[in-house]
Amino acid sequence: MKTVAIAYGSGSIALEVPEATESIAPNSQAPCVSEDELLEEALDRPLASPPLQELARGKRNAVILIACRTRRTGSDRYLKQIVRRLVEAGIPEERITVITATGTHDNFREQDAELLLGRELVGRVGFEGHDCDTPEKHACVGTTSRGTEVWLSKRYLDADLRIATGRVTYHYFAGFSGGRKAVLPGVSRKTTVRRNHSMAVLYHPEVRLNPATAPGVLDGNPIHEDMLEAARFVPPDFSLNTVLNTSHQITHAFGGELETSHRAAVRIVEQFDRVHVESPYDWMILSAGGAPYDVNGIQAIKALIGTYQAVRPGGTIFFFAECPEGIPEWLLQATEVQDPRLLRERIASGTLILGHNALWLEQIRRHCRIVMVTELSPATVERLGFQYAKADEVRGQLSRLTVESTHGVIAHLGNLLFATS
Repeated sequence: MKTVAIAYGSGSIALEVPEATESIAPNSQAPCVSEDELLEEALDRPLASPPLQELARGKRNAVILIACRTRRTGSDRYLKQIVRRLVEAGIPEERITVITATGTHDNFREQDAELLLGRELVGRVGFEGHDCDTPEKHACVGTTSRGTEVWLSKRYLDADLRIATGRVTYHYFAGFSGGRKAVLPGVSRKTTVRRNHSMAVLYHPEVRLNPATAPGVLDGNPIHEDMLEAARFVPPDFSLNTVLNTSHQITHAFGGELETSHRAAVRIVEQFDRVHVESPYDWMILSAGGAPYDVNGIQAIKALIGTYQAVRPGGTIFFFAECPEGIPEWLLQATEVQDPRLLRERIASGTLILGHNALWLEQIRRHCRIVMVTELSPATVERLGFQYAKADEVRGQLSRLTVESTHGVIAHLGNLLFATS
């Protein structure tokens, strides 16, 4: 047997596994140069765009879109580089506002300023969250070819200089995060977000997940293409996309035009984080990635979507996700609909919003057994359709595994996409 550390919250849980257990992890490479050098290249020698400082000259104010606290993007390091260039170009700090582009997620907290801005910028630049619920804070800029009315934040629209930032990794229905997602859903009105996200479900001839909206898929993905079309109505003047390793170091950074810089980062993610599996495993130990990726249930379960097919039908995933902030009641209510016909009727009628999450969980539960180690209550885990277990109970099950079993362990997930041959 050997000991492995499974990321859990801000710490880890030690498990004993058979010696032959395979360990799989995402991009763990160290940056080939310093983060400052990577960012200098991205901001001063960008792709399909003038340098950021050149774009900022003559502008009176700027907004910078960043991700919320449930994602690590490197914003605490790259924002100071961006702000310095804006100030040198003539935009005073008091006219620079950083907006957490949270979409419909209520994740903004003022106490996260140091975490997201970095200590140097706290109190020097504006810091606020996007409000998707107030119609008068948005303006309609057009309608996409798929019928999405695009309502964007006036704070974003009224800025002289608009900068979008984000981390690129796999996303369970948009294909990849980053890029255009800073605009839609980032600073969009809730009605716009819901219309876009509804494309994750096909309604005819039956309600089912749209196979074109999947992790790692951009071309032909209607959600991605709708997001991109929406962002092009009033595109960011500059976009910065980062790729991080398991230690949250920035290993790659691409600045410039929205789509060009995003696609460059996508190619790096595909190179390091897509895992090819020759044959499915009997069982897997899966970490949601520790904090902040397991801060709540809706973030944590995303880890299952790109990985569950690496386990054979009827196999077992031991899933570690702390979830100190709980799980949304709407998701629990959706997953409690055990009758597949009734679930689809509720999604089709609009009485169950964001039904794609329920459909994903239904598909995962049909495929394999999920044993969850978490701070959620046993009753809550049962409502998800999973089995609750304490770490010691998992240790007991692992000790009974035979060396003949095929197996896999992910010590620190981050974000992986498994592809079976």
